[in-house]
Formats: sequence, C-alpha cells, structure tokens
Amino acid sequence: MRNTSELIERVMALMADEFMVYIQRSNSRIVALPSGLETTDFMDLTDDYDLLMEEVEQNPNDYYQVEPLSSREIYNLMMDFSLEQERVDSLCLVKALRTKEPLNNFKVALKTLGPVMESSWQTYYSDRLRRILRSRFCKEHIHVMNENCNEDNV
Repeated sequence: MRNTSELIERVMALMADEFMVYIQRSNSRIVALPSGLETTDFMDLTDDYDLLMEEVEQNPNDYYQVEPLSSREIYNLMMDFSLEQERVDSLCLVKALRTKEPLNNFKVALKTLGPVMESSWQTYYSDRLRRILRSRFCKEHIHVMNENCNEDNV
C-alpha cells in the first residue's frame, strides 16, 4: 500500500463485504477473515482462515481490530446528514429516524426521495467513514510509511 488513504479504502471494501478486519501494527498488513468462519466449511480455504485467526489470537497486541460503526454512530451520521438537507427532505428523513426502527425507515425514506438523495447519502456516509477510520488509525498509531496524523488528515 502506498498510503493510509489506500489502506482505509481497502478496509472499507472488506467491511462492506462483512469481513472481520485486523491490521498488523508493525507493517499495516491487512488480515481479513469472514465474519462467520463456520459458513466457510464448504471451502478449502478454511484452514488458511484458521491459521490467520490463530495468528491474530496468539498475538493480540500485534493487531488492531477494525470495529464496524455502532448502530448509535450510524444513527448519528444519518441525523447529521438529514439536518444538512433542504427543509422538506430533512423533515422526511428526521421523521423516519424518530420511529421504532430508525435505520430501516431512514433507508425507506431515502428511496422515496429518489436516487439523487440515495447517492448523496452514500457519498456522505463514505466520506464520514473515511474520516472516522483515519481518526481511529491515528489514535492507534497505524500509518503507512512515515505519514503522521495531523488536523488535515483527521
């Protein structure tokens, strides 16, 4: 990997595919494991995953586990996005978030507002996720090459 931005993009892609993602602290190597190893029993690769998991478990201080966003963090991103929209769209999205199933209803509201709004949300979410991951990596001193954390990177 050439830089931390590339590392973040790879991590985001793996997380989107529901992998458990670990980063080796010493060299920023990514270790990605399927979320449920029991679902890979039909694959010949299970032994490889078992070896990787064993390596991570035996050396927990050598790896940083990238945690997915919590439902609270996702909710807050949705609310922030909603409040930045034009009044009519904002009201629709905020109303969806103030229900018993806010995450699902937000997605339904996005669909009713159309593909432009859905695309805007995806762009917003991806941008914020990059910032959050960069901040987490900086706190853990995970960088590619000699990059440093500063206000511009977080």
